[in-house]
Amino acid sequence: MIIEALFALSLATAPDETFELAGARIGLGYTELRQQHPKMQCDASCSDRTAKVLGYPGNLWTGIGDGAINQLAFRFVPTLTEQEAQGVSIAYRARFGEPARRNALDGCEEWDRPGGAIVLCVTGGLSLTYWKDENWGVTKSQIPDGT
Repeated sequence: MIIEALFALSLATAPDETFELAGARIGLGYTELRQQHPKMQCDASCSDRTAKVLGYPGNLWTGIGDGAINQLAFRFVPTLTEQEAQGVSIAYRARFGEPARRNALDGCEEWDRPGGAIVLCVTGGLSLTYWKDENWGVTKSQIPDGT
């Protein structure tokens, strides 16, 4: 299936279960992130509106702490259609197995991993995926000086 092939190229899990979105992952150094995403804009956090996941365009967002990514998310833009969302969900299940919590209150699917969880929210008008750990939703982003 085309989506599964694109999934393997844009979203990967290394043997240590590291979650990547458009080549970005928790712990990736700020300098390497900027090299991978030359159009990325960084103020309090960093955002690349030209990134793609599973072949779909969107906005890659990262928080930066201690010179590396400490928060990671991707919002599909435009919002995925119902058929596209189903394809993305199928691709995640093919890659990560069945989600740990099927019907979370917010309608998201989650896959538990060491140190956090992979979250996919593509129902009810939502169109995003992110890494959830103790840093998620906590403002801990600081762009290194001189960049």
